[in-house]
Amino acid sequence: MKLFLLFLSTGLLGVSSVSASPTPPNAEEPGHRRGDECRINPQSLTYCAGTNYSAALVSTYICGDWRLGPVQLPTKIPLDSVLELYDRLGGLCPGEFLDAFWNETLKPDPYWNFPTEHGFSLDSVTGKPIKGALVLEVGVLVDRFGGEGGTFVSPAAAPYMQRALPPSNLNTPKNDPTFPYNYHVYRVIKPLLVEAGPIAPWFRQPGQGVQYSLSQNISMLLNQQYLQHEDPGR
Repeated sequence: MKLFLLFLSTGLLGVSSVSASPTPPNAEEPGHRRGDECRINPQSLTYCAGTNYSAALVSTYICGDWRLGPVQLPTKIPLDSVLELYDRLGGLCPGEFLDAFWNETLKPDPYWNFPTEHGFSLDSVTGKPIKGALVLEVGVLVDRFGGEGGTFVSPAAAPYMQRALPPSNLNTPKNDPTFPYNYHVYRVIKPLLVEAGPIAPWFRQPGQGVQYSLSQNISMLLNQQYLQHEDPGR
């Protein structure tokens, strides 16, 4: 693996050689099966072909399908800048996006296809994930779009498109509306060893942000006082 630099104070990585993770079937540029038609009128049922369309939920989710994320993206600080320039489907129609990235055969429940190597970018020569050990020092802010059972965070306020996450990660949890868009911010209060590296492009997003892989989930690190909650709106 070619060398890359870890800057402890900022959480930034300089990468010498990066290749995208393999592209899943049907994730290329859209064809004409429904692509041209769906772009004529995003409010039409044709636009939502191939989705789990729900008329009762169209004001909440795109096509009323939770997988496609919320209709309204944030417009207030700090998330307005995090979502700036974000194109949730990367130019695909909703059904085409789901064809490319949703896996109905996963057990026990259908879910998203995620990239290999836990989403780390791959070295273009060796094919191995580009990652390295890094200690997050006291005071560093990290965040995530997702619940506290997860084990990945990023530097706070990193652009969403650089995280290469599915649009559903922006859904506000029904059981916890106190965290809009499922956005959580944490401060490191004890030195925390993580694996750090650049994020592979996926979900029609460019990636190349930084992700930190944790040895335990967020909830456990909160209980062990490695992390503490911070107000996401500050």
